[in-house]
Amino acid sequence: MRNPITSGACGIKDPVTPKSLFETEGVPNVLPRGPHGLDREVVLASQRGRLLTAFVEQAAEKGYNQVTIADIVRHAGTAKRTFYQHFADKQDCFIQAFEVASAAIITEIVRAGDATDDPIKRIEVGVSAYLEAMSEMPYFAQLFLTESLAAGPEIAARWMGWIELLADGIVGWRDESREKHPEIPPLTRRQAIGVISALNELVRFEILRNGVDSIGAIADELVDLAIGLLTADVAPRPHHL
Repeated sequence: MRNPITSGACGIKDPVTPKSLFETEGVPNVLPRGPHGLDREVVLASQRGRLLTAFVEQAAEKGYNQVTIADIVRHAGTAKRTFYQHFADKQDCFIQAFEVASAAIITEIVRAGDATDDPIKRIEVGVSAYLEAMSEMPYFAQLFLTESLAAGPEIAARWMGWIELLADGIVGWRDESREKHPEIPPLTRRQAIGVISALNELVRFEILRNGVDSIGAIADELVDLAIGLLTADVAPRPHHL
């Protein structure tokens, strides 16, 4: 089976470090005052990066429905007209932030999982990479897990599509691993979605209860849970007439 994650479906080749998630290499985060002679493309890239960062931080703090464009541009140090040069509206800003961050997370999961073909190790390193990425992007983690399904149907659809992409990748990895380890039970897409959803709900609960910094404290337990669930032999129940 062709693995949709490792085949480049996430759309980026090089890893994006969470620290500079919305920055462009070689582009200053803060533009110099007065005449600076920078190309328009550099100015636009700097503005977009600051606006995306401001949106994620403000929306995570206040909630997607409560944050305003005025909040975003004030935090980014730009004007409203600058915001509308880059985004159609607040939802468009969320979508673009989601696309960048989710691609970065998938890249880190792929990097970890591709380093081994052992089915158990793949679960361990893949889940660990996911949790580490969320810990390193606390504002996005909070927004990602608590607001995505409440921010409108388009964003909810992208969230569900991202979960399906991860699930298909896990199933693809399982099929590849079973060629050498046929004793490992097969995995369906729905089972993979169920495990991913369970982990996300546990992380969301932890964030709401104890804050994003607490993710690391439960990481080992979640990895063990994922291994147990994803390697369970779930035999189909007999159908009775």
